Order: sequence, then structure tokens, then C-alpha cells
Amino acid sequence: MKINLGCLTDLGSHKSIKKQIELPDLINGYQEIETPFPLQINLDIYNTKDSFMLTGELTGRLLLTCSRCLDKFSFELKVSINEELLKSEIPDLENIDLTNIIVEHILLEIPMKTVCRGNCQGLCPLCGRNLNNVQCDCSREKIDPRLLKLKDFFSRDDD
Repeated sequence: MKINLGCLTDLGSHKSIKKQIELPDLINGYQEIETPFPLQINLDIYNTKDSFMLTGELTGRLLLTCSRCLDKFSFELKVSINEELLKSEIPDLENIDLTNIIVEHILLEIPMKTVCRGNCQGLCPLCGRNLNNVQCDCSREKIDPRLLKLKDFFSRDDD
């Protein structure tokens, strides 16, 4: 998202931006973040002595993958933006790109472990079925083969 701050020449001048923006899909490590819906940004920009202060909010919906069941789900996004752009670091006031700031705030808002719902049961570790949709008949009792001989230790009848 590019903005023009060339009109904010006077100290204390102000500009408001309210618009919908579209971002490409993001990747955070191994996690894919899909952005199929436009995001709404409401931003106030103030000219201070040495910088521009950006305050506002970014809202919208993202599509994430559940860490337990691997299904896609809608994630409601509501991010507060508070940034300071130093004038000394801005080469061109008429063409400032805020995309990196927006992406950074989105990535900080997404939980490390994304779960579609609190009681998600995930996938069966043996057959791979989604346990939210169907129950499988797999035996979930897994015994370490090194300790297999101890399994019946207390159930033996040593008369």
C-alpha cells in the first residue's frame, strides 16, 4: 500500500486514510496465510518534528490452516497499528510503501499454533483421519517395543 505524505508539510498536520487493501498470500515459516478477502485499514497520520506518527486499525479475515486437523478456517483479524516513520529514513515523501509495516503487524497478531476451534481433536496418528468428522477404530495404545515384555508384569498369576 503506497501513500503520499507530500501534503503534510506543516508541523502538526494530519491525514486520515480509510480504504480497503488487498495483500498477496503470506508465508510465515512453514505456515501459509491466505488473504482472499480485502482488509480494511483506518489510519491517522500526524506530522511531528522528526517523524510521521501512524495510528490506526487493520481489520479483516484471513484463511489459516489448523495445526491439529489441517483444515482451512477463517481467522478474524483486528490489529492496532502504532508506528513511527522517521523523516530521515524516508527517501521520497510522495511514494511511501506501508506494505511491510502492515505485513509485520499481521504476522505478530497470528498465534504460533493456529487452531480452528478450542476442542479440535486433530488427526488420528495411525490412519490420518480427521477425528472431528469421523471416529476411527484404530487402537491408540502404543507401547514402546523395548518395554513390551513388562506389559503383563503385574497381571501374571505367580502362585
